[in-house]
Amino acid sequence: MGKIIGIVAAIVVVVGVLILWPELSVAPTPLNTEGERGMSVEEYVKQNISTLSPEKEVLGGTFYVTEIRVDEDGTGEVHYEDGHIALVADFTWEREEEHGALTITSFTVRE
Repeated sequence: MGKIIGIVAAIVVVVGVLILWPELSVAPTPLNTEGERGMSVEEYVKQNISTLSPEKEVLGGTFYVTEIRVDEDGTGEVHYEDGHIALVADFTWEREEEHGALTITSFTVRE
């Protein structure tokens, strides 16, 4: 009977940790270039690379960013791939002063 109670207690602890783990590991929202809380340019590009890229993924791959550089002058460079093709693109960005909305104003894949 003691073994069963021990096993049930261990299961409850494991399930509790699995349920609470995402709550415990949430990172703070990064600061944008104006110092306000919001999505960084890097994170925006990473999350939207498939939409931003004029080239489409091949053979069922999904684009992911391997390297990114963002400059304060509103320019940047991103290296990304889908496991089959690797690309490099230059982009420009701006952030609305009033609300902090981020816009990628151009995205050009290098040849």
